[in-house]
Amino acid sequence: MTTPDSKPKRQPTSSENPPQLQESNFWTTGKGVLTIIGIAVAATAVVITVIFSTLSNDNEFGQPATYTDIPTDSVCGLGGVALEGSIADTPDAEWVEYRGAWLPVSETYGPGNAASDGEFSCFEHSPRGMLFAASAYTGQLTNPAYWEDIPDIFAGEHAEAHRAEAEELFTTVFAEADTALGGFRLVHYDGDTAQIDMAVTSFDGTETSRTSVVLDMVWADGDWKIAATDTELGISLKPIPDLIGYQHWSA
Repeated sequence: MTTPDSKPKRQPTSSENPPQLQESNFWTTGKGVLTIIGIAVAATAVVITVIFSTLSNDNEFGQPATYTDIPTDSVCGLGGVALEGSIADTPDAEWVEYRGAWLPVSETYGPGNAASDGEFSCFEHSPRGMLFAASAYTGQLTNPAYWEDIPDIFAGEHAEAHRAEAEELFTTVFAEADTALGGFRLVHYDGDTAQIDMAVTSFDGTETSRTSVVLDMVWADGDWKIAATDTELGISLKPIPDLIGYQHWSA
């Protein structure tokens, strides 16, 4: 026998007591997805801005030279002083013909002195000044038939020996050819020393050839010279098939 208090309890229906809804995740909602996309776009824009900012101060040929506040130490007071950086974009130059060789000159980078006997000297203490010096020296060395004596372009304790060695080397390699500068490639620059690879094109009357002329350069006595501080000649030559990898540099 059951009493009123002992009646079985009826379960409420879903309409009477609906189940509790689960708390939603904001990032899975439409607004959340749009927020994620917005953050990604903003991050991408920042990265692109940084890249373009970097490229504005650099290019495929290296970072432009950084000039110091140091007064020029060039023998003729030319230009400024840049102890780091690179040549970067190919500089503008006026090309002058002298004794069969076409040489680049610049009021900014040198030579500041161009003697009547063909000695080009006084270049800016910078990567580009070094380029103009190396170009003048290479242009003279690779046209030995037009020069009675090798110009005073070596610096160091072995300068005289290197002058004689260079005269013999270049006369042997280039005596029967007309040569011209074709390009350059900066290998190293630290303000005191540098190494640059000059590409030279030669024509001997029947065929065209190309030669890599690598110069070890040193800043000495207010000018760029070919290094003669070592017993080894600061110049090396080797044939190359083309000018790929060089910055164009010719008259």
